[in-house]
Amino acid sequence: MIKKILSLTTIFLSLCLVTVDAATPKFSADKAVLAYAELYTFGTSENVAATGLPQEFAEEIQKRMQNHLMMAFKNYPLNPENFATVQTKLVEKLHEVIKISARLKVDDAENPVVEITANHINQKVVDEMTEHDGDFKTLDVMRHISEPLELATDGQFQSTALKAFQRLIDELPVKDATTFEVACKLVEDDNGNFYWIPQDMSALSKFVDPTFKIKETDPKAIDDLLIQIFGGVAPSSGNSTEG
Repeated sequence: MIKKILSLTTIFLSLCLVTVDAATPKFSADKAVLAYAELYTFGTSENVAATGLPQEFAEEIQKRMQNHLMMAFKNYPLNPENFATVQTKLVEKLHEVIKISARLKVDDAENPVVEITANHINQKVVDEMTEHDGDFKTLDVMRHISEPLELATDGQFQSTALKAFQRLIDELPVKDATTFEVACKLVEDDNGNFYWIPQDMSALSKFVDPTFKIKETDPKAIDDLLIQIFGGVAPSSGNSTEG
């Protein structure tokens, strides 16, 4: 797995590090930024071709991103079947409630600026929901008196956890939309194709990151999780405003 991740990193860095002053990109800057925002949010995007990422790389991102989302539930060990059920439901819900759009704000031949608009998970409300939920209170008692391996095979724990998670996801609260300006630059891949990429991938990931926590969890931010992949992108500033 380490070798695979490193090989994927090398592929992307080869794309990132060859910057150009003037060329004709295959896709518009707004479509490329939208694709990256969707990858960071859902792990998938219908616009992934606009990034120039190889299919293998896109699949690796999807797997890692969706596993990252599930870290919000890591203190409540699910068996493989329930894990898959909750993961599928969570990703479907995010697609339903998180709306992302992009428009070209500054049309520049070298450094266009794209305005991204997106809403986010309301973590404060999530905390309140889990704090007062009877099923989560039951789960907390059980997980403090039992080992994780025991809970993974405990029928009562599994059924209670599945019910609690599904209800939380069904009622997943979101904030109002905000906007963020993303400056872009051109890069060239090994085949001579040109693509727009955000100058500061980390800033974009922090803006769209839908990660939410449940009580004691502390999942890594998306930009930290993927920094080895996107680490070749030079930083720049971005501005976030309420929408």
